[in-house]
Amino acid sequence: MQSTESGVSMDGGTLVEVDDDSGRQLFVPTPTGSGTYLIKSYGKRDNHPASDDPACWQVLNPGDGGPLTVEGAVCDARKRTQQFTIASKGKGAYAISNSSAFLQFSPSRGLILEELGDAPLRSTFRLVDNGPARTPAGG
Repeated sequence: MQSTESGVSMDGGTLVEVDDDSGRQLFVPTPTGSGTYLIKSYGKRDNHPASDDPACWQVLNPGDGGPLTVEGAVCDARKRTQQFTIASKGKGAYAISNSSAFLQFSPSRGLILEELGDAPLRSTFRLVDNGPARTPAGG
C-alpha cells in the first residue's frame, strides 16, 4: 500500500491527485439505495452553477485499450457507470470501486480504475468529514 499526502480532486473534468486546493475537492457520497453511491463533487462556493452544482463521478472507458478513468458528468443515479461502492478496509482506509474495477494510483497514469484479478488492492483512501452536505446554487 502506498502512502501519500496528496488529495483527490475533480480538476479539468478528470479525477486526479493534487497537492493544492485546485478543482473540486468536496465529495458527497449519496446513497443510490442499492449499496452503491453517487459521488458528487463540488467546487468552491461562488454562487455560480458551474462550481456550485455537483458533477458526479463517472467511469470513462476510452475504448482504445487504455485504462478506465473517472470523469465528471451530470448526475444520474440510474447509470451504472456512476454507481460506486465504498468499502472500509480498516484503520480509516476505504476502497472505492465501480463494478469490479477499483480506484488505484498508477505511477505512470495517475488515478485509474482497474480490475484486480489476483493482484492485491494497492490504493486505499481516507475520507474526511467536512460536515453536512451543501445544496446546489439553485436551492
